[in-house]
Amino acid sequence: MTNTNSIYRIKEWILNAIDDGTLQPGDPVPSTLFIAREVNAKTDDVYDAIDELITEQVLTQSFEAQATVKEAQPFFYPLDKLLSIGKMIENEGYQAGTIFMNLDQQPSTRFDRKALNLKEGEFVTLIERIRTANGRPVVYCLDKVATDYLTCAAFQAHDESILTAIKENADITIAYSETEIESVSYEPRVSEALEAAPNEALMLLKQIHYDADHRPILFSFNYFKSEVVKFKTVRETESE
Repeated sequence: MTNTNSIYRIKEWILNAIDDGTLQPGDPVPSTLFIAREVNAKTDDVYDAIDELITEQVLTQSFEAQATVKEAQPFFYPLDKLLSIGKMIENEGYQAGTIFMNLDQQPSTRFDRKALNLKEGEFVTLIERIRTANGRPVVYCLDKVATDYLTCAAFQAHDESILTAIKENADITIAYSETEIESVSYEPRVSEALEAAPNEALMLLKQIHYDADHRPILFSFNYFKSEVVKFKTVRETESE
């Protein structure tokens, strides 16, 4: 019980230092010896308290580096609703921008045909871009849609919104999407485009968007910089 109380006091000391601004995001946590003296606790308890705060994502620590105050991600992306990347950025008061990497019409691969239910010989419009917030890269986006629904020219005429372009060009409204989430440690081309460090993890959202008739319309790969985007959803208990 005494050990638990000591760890609690140490955690509260660190949290208070963060709340009152003594410790700012990115600042290193004071040495274990300093904290132990301030709180009148054992250094082993300080280590345990710091480990708990790292687990709780209040602090962060790279391999063999000193623990630091974690910087809060400025963006929230809801997983339970369809929200454009641009809207996610603008909702937090940033200016959304786009860096185009590729815009082309290509023959569909076996991979594309399986995802979008296409026939061999059909083409897809490929849209590759970086979405930025105040000029800083946040999300790498690779989107594929059948050219019957959207061509390069049609996309360029609709202010960079793929869903709006599909709606106005093909009269198709996206109703829902199936989403797979995967942690990616490093992907050279994408990480470089996002200006991510080699040790910076990315979160990949792989999505197939469907219309109300359950037809696959849009195939998307969105790589989010984990240091700037946090995901959220509402989960309900399964009824028996």
